[in-house]
Amino acid sequence: MALPSPERLTVARELHDGIAQDLVGIGYSLDLLLAETTLDRNARSQIRNTRLEVDGLISKVRSEILNLRSPENKSLASSIRSIAQACLNGISCTYMLEDVDLEPTAISELLAITIEILRNVTQHSRASHVAIDLYPVNNRTCLEIRDNGIGGAKMRDGHFGLSGIVERVHALQGSITIESIEGTHIALLI
Repeated sequence: MALPSPERLTVARELHDGIAQDLVGIGYSLDLLLAETTLDRNARSQIRNTRLEVDGLISKVRSEILNLRSPENKSLASSIRSIAQACLNGISCTYMLEDVDLEPTAISELLAITIEILRNVTQHSRASHVAIDLYPVNNRTCLEIRDNGIGGAKMRDGHFGLSGIVERVHALQGSITIESIEGTHIALLI
C-alpha cells in the first residue's frame, strides 16, 4: 500500500491548521451567541441553523483531511467506510461493501456523492442508523445508502445538494433513485 504523497500530506496539514481550526473557532463563537439570554426566538433559530451548517462543513473538511492522509491506493470500500466514520457523528452505521472495479474518476465522483449524501443525513434526517451497501451488478456498480430518519428528501429551489448528486451520477452515465417516505433510500447505479 503506497503512502500518501508529500504534497497530499502538506495540503492535509494546511486544511487542518487553517480552515478546520477556523471553522471550529466560528462554531465556538456561535455557541457563545446561543448562550446569550437576550436573544429572541427567531435569532436563536437562525444561529442554531448556522451552527449546524458549520458542523457540516467541519465534517466535510475532516473527511477531506482523512482522504488526503489515506494511502493513495486505498479501496473504494475502505474509503467509503472512512468517510462514513468521519461524517456520521453519533449515528450508527452498518456496511455491506464489496470490491468493485471503477476508473479513478468514477471513484472520486462516488466518494464526493457519498460525502454529500451523508452530510444531508447528519444535517436533515434525524436518523439514528444508516446502512451503506456497495456491490457489483451486471458489470456496473451499485451504491445504496439508507437511513431511518424522518424522510422528505427531495430537490428544492435554492438547495443544490440532491441536484448536485443527480448531476454527478448522470455525468457518469448512471441512474439514481431517491425514495424518501419512512427514512430515505438512495440507490445509484454507475
